[in-house]
Amino acid sequence: MSSHETEAELSTPRVIRLAGQGEPTLLISTTANYVWVWSDKGSNASADCTVWRPTPTDPSFMIIGDYAQGNYGKPTGSSLTVRAIGEDPLVPLLARPVGWNLVWTDRGSSGTYDGSIWAPVAPDGYLALGHVANAGYQAPEIDNYRCLRRDLVEITQVGNIIWADHHSHANKDVTLYAIDHVQNAFVAQANYNPYQGTVHMIKGS
Repeated sequence: MSSHETEAELSTPRVIRLAGQGEPTLLISTTANYVWVWSDKGSNASADCTVWRPTPTDPSFMIIGDYAQGNYGKPTGSSLTVRAIGEDPLVPLLARPVGWNLVWTDRGSSGTYDGSIWAPVAPDGYLALGHVANAGYQAPEIDNYRCLRRDLVEITQVGNIIWADHHSHANKDVTLYAIDHVQNAFVAQANYNPYQGTVHMIKGS
């Protein structure tokens, strides 16, 4: 396993201020710090993939998904991070997932590393933006992943395909898609079809 570090918060955080008790505020920033999670190296898939986890140096910022890259090189982009201040404890802006749904595992492939891809299950009134990977086949434990309150997000579209596991011989198929206006996050679907779900972005981002 390896890690990659550059400057952490690349820009002055953008602010979304909401009317209400304590003027709750959502700060949006970026990080280019990552730790390696998984790669398909050795799988013989027709394309390469590495998944990295954003690691903000400021622990008050939370992540909204992992970063998937279509090669085995070091990460070349930065990922969104979010922070809530002035929270209304009854209706916080950010919430932890209540669980994780398995999308795909590399079981059956000849990959060097065991890995799996998971979709967060958001609590009622919240939506998750990006999916994550995990080394091995257990559900991830990510203390700093957050879902966003529904009024903070809006529907967007998937972008380009980042990776598909064609010819990996895994028991299931998978395709990873970028998310328009959600910087370096991804969603995954367990087939090679056009994406069939709904994806979201932060309003105004």
